[in-house]
Amino acid sequence: MQNKSSIVTYGFAIFIMFFGSGNLVFPLEIGLASGGNWLSAFFGLFITGILLPLLGLFVIKIHKGSYEDFFAEAGSLAKVVLPLFILSLLGSFGVVPRCITVAHGGIEHMMPSLSLAIFSFLFCVACFFMCLKDHLMVSMLGKWMTPVLLASLALLIGVAVLNAPALEPVAIKKMTSFKFGFKTGYETMDLFAAFFFSSLIFKQMQSAMPASTKHKELIMTALKSSFIGALLLSLAYLGFVYLGAYYSGVIASVTPELILPTIAMHVLGDKAALLIGVIFVLSCLTTAVALSNIYARYLCSLMGLEGDRWFMVVLFITMVASFFVSLLDFKGIAGFLGPILDVSYPSLIALTFMSTALRGMRWLKITVFYAVMVFMLV
Repeated sequence: MQNKSSIVTYGFAIFIMFFGSGNLVFPLEIGLASGGNWLSAFFGLFITGILLPLLGLFVIKIHKGSYEDFFAEAGSLAKVVLPLFILSLLGSFGVVPRCITVAHGGIEHMMPSLSLAIFSFLFCVACFFMCLKDHLMVSMLGKWMTPVLLASLALLIGVAVLNAPALEPVAIKKMTSFKFGFKTGYETMDLFAAFFFSSLIFKQMQSAMPASTKHKELIMTALKSSFIGALLLSLAYLGFVYLGAYYSGVIASVTPELILPTIAMHVLGDKAALLIGVIFVLSCLTTAVALSNIYARYLCSLMGLEGDRWFMVVLFITMVASFFVSLLDFKGIAGFLGPILDVSYPSLIALTFMSTALRGMRWLKITVFYAVMVFMLV
């Protein structure tokens, strides 16, 4: 019974760590662009936004929770450069600031006078204190925050679906919709996050289970948790893509971070302000906490800084950087992330597939990894 409870708790933790800023925006944009072909677009998103991150979770588990061993498959240089590069994008220079801007958009209807700068400062302070204890963080995410978030999402999506207007015609082909969903799935950056979330969850599981637990049993427990997280993400994405398609007339002219609040206000009126604030702040804060914690601990490890005091110093510096980058707003952050992802994502997808399917043959993995990267650069 305890094992089943732990599987569900870790599955909830995986869901809520993934379900952050991009997940509240991109599925809605996909639905908006696809119209009547929203289901084709969802399948494209499902591949890059669900299956690939799930594979990323799995590949780290077969490396016994070590993302360093996984990146070493692409060579000794990649073992050092890739974690720093990816975590910088996930941390202070990409996803965490994006979480701040989206969370601000979620409470803008409730507190229109609260500026992005002030909100970002308060968000970073809260994130700093929540990052200080790993084991409490995972427990809090899985046991407390996820049920509240899931209930809020289910209420909003359910009411919005029941009251959805008729579809407006959009001149876009099914294959074009599929490609758009597939491409937009990159921008969630969930494959990047999967490498590090999997390592964090795997190590927490390992420490919580008896020392006599076999590796195969540990892998199976971790996989079950991953599938629970992936299922919850799929349901949330499906609901959001549907809403984006059916409410296209309502959201056509609003900024990305205000799409969901606009739908909520349209369906529920002023009473939606609190609900949408809870959804946005919980979603973005939990993802930001997980990523900031991982990023700061990685930097401490890279620089050989040991002890809680150094961790607090490095964490403080990363939160200051996140604050300043967040002032670029959502579109500004997305503008510089797009080209970086176009170049880096395909090579990491190739490495993930090869590391899952092949044992050894390191020379082949290195060759393909760099060949794909050079091709994308060209």
